[in-house]
Amino acid sequence: MELSTLRTAILDAYHRYGQRFLLVVKTAIAIAKENRLRGSTSLGDFDYKGLAERLSASGFSYNPSLLLRILEKEYRLIETSYKSSNQRWYKFKYDVGYIETAVNSLLIDKEDLEDPDIAIIKIQLTSLRPKYWFNRLKNMSIKEKLSKTDIKAFEKFSFSVLPKFVKILKHAEEYEDTLIVEINTIKEIIQLAQLVAEKVEYGNINDGEIYTNDIMLKKSQDAQHI
Repeated sequence: MELSTLRTAILDAYHRYGQRFLLVVKTAIAIAKENRLRGSTSLGDFDYKGLAERLSASGFSYNPSLLLRILEKEYRLIETSYKSSNQRWYKFKYDVGYIETAVNSLLIDKEDLEDPDIAIIKIQLTSLRPKYWFNRLKNMSIKEKLSKTDIKAFEKFSFSVLPKFVKILKHAEEYEDTLIVEINTIKEIIQLAQLVAEKVEYGNINDGEIYTNDIMLKKSQDAQHI
């Protein structure tokens, strides 16, 4: 596992379990380093009993068994190296130094991590391709007449995409100081959509294309009766 991938796994675990994860992993790393200095790593890097006792001694009353299972089964950061009726040992699946580096970098960066709610808003907005729709609507708004293709695209946008932009806008306005660029982008898209809607309402549509399509439809219908 590369360091970047390892850091991603640790970051995800931190988002799910917060300080519990950090304290358990840092304590396990400390025990593993002590055991290696003593040369007592025949059974593993750390054992459950020793970890639980160290956590308790630090004033953290927490049973780490469930989290250890998750770190083993889901994140594959550790694995059981020895198990008996009265003890269970684990070893880190990757170099302890790499894991410690990833955890320490998380501790350094965690204050700079973006608010998850703000991150979600940005991700959702990006998924709607705002630049694409801005350019598409702008192109429609400056056309003298809209084509049938334009009308279909605008209808799809109005019912499938625009409501999502509005929903995101309402959430984004709760973080106006941080998301002012995103808010203005959505508002510009809505303004362009209103201009295009006016073209549709007042019939600024390519009549020649509609006439041609009507003729083709009539011929098709006549052919079905032959």
